[in-house]
Amino acid sequence: MKKNYLIGLLAIVTVLSCKKEKGGTVDQTTVNPVAEAEVGKVEIEPKSSTVAFTWDKIPLTLKDIGGFPYITAPSGMIIDENTSATESYDFHKLEMFDGNSFFDIEGRVEKMGIQMDDDKDWNQYFFDKSVKEYLKEIGAELVFEGNIPDSLINEKGETVNDRHAYFNNFYVGDIVNSPIRMYVLKTPTKKIGIQVYSDTARGQIGVVESKDFEQTIEKITADKIIDDINSKGFATLHINFDTGKSRIKSESYEIVSEITKMLNANPDLKISIEGHTDNVGSEQANMKLSKNRAKSVLIALVDEGVDESRLKSEGYGQSMPIGDNATEEGKALNRRVELRKID
Repeated sequence: MKKNYLIGLLAIVTVLSCKKEKGGTVDQTTVNPVAEAEVGKVEIEPKSSTVAFTWDKIPLTLKDIGGFPYITAPSGMIIDENTSATESYDFHKLEMFDGNSFFDIEGRVEKMGIQMDDDKDWNQYFFDKSVKEYLKEIGAELVFEGNIPDSLINEKGETVNDRHAYFNNFYVGDIVNSPIRMYVLKTPTKKIGIQVYSDTARGQIGVVESKDFEQTIEKITADKIIDDINSKGFATLHINFDTGKSRIKSESYEIVSEITKMLNANPDLKISIEGHTDNVGSEQANMKLSKNRAKSVLIALVDEGVDESRLKSEGYGQSMPIGDNATEEGKALNRRVELRKID
């Protein structure tokens, strides 16, 4: 019995000595030759970590964040009002990204293009440091920093403008996916999204304060037109014409029919049809265009049976804007036809 025990012990010592001579140490890792042969042949699908953004996970800040847009240019820098990177909207949206997916925030939007206030060279480090520290100070949460994956960006549209329409213009020329920082900020009464971009020449900040959409379009009816005329002395209509021409588009003939109904219901009413344009083109061309468009409405009303003696037409071109011609929204407001009561 003792002899068998000694023989077994000797065998174990011999095996361990052989392993030490070959590798220096004893390899205690169990190797499965079959599994080892299969490495590289099996494609492992990574589990999706995409989780939809939710405000519930964003901590509430009780810091004083000031008034909208809650951030401005650092010292020595200014908001450049003469660039398309600086825009204001009462209602628009910014498209945010949290590292997994996009989420929209709709509401009041301010886009700011930042540059130096003097002839000094642009200081990108100072801009980035200033904005980062300030947003941290007021409790903003950084939800993404870096380049949004091209595969996701390309799904947003066929053109560069389509793909970056709501990213605060963070691209220049052929650089269509530059690094950007996305922040969110939640107070007891507000939900705010902030986009920050910078490069070696400029900085940009986009801010959106969430608010519910309010429908402002009202159906154009004969009753609505006469109510406006009686209460204000005139009614403003946005009749669509062919671009740069005076021909009324087919979809706007319903408005012409409502004007006819209003005039038929008020046989003693006389109106002046007045055309207005935005400031695209020369003043002379816009004056002529506005007169022709007003005349087209008059002719359309006469064709529907309205007595021409009750009508007159006039054009004022771009001389009487009601919106800011520096914005597309303002230009759309200025392209209008007004029906003014003639005493």
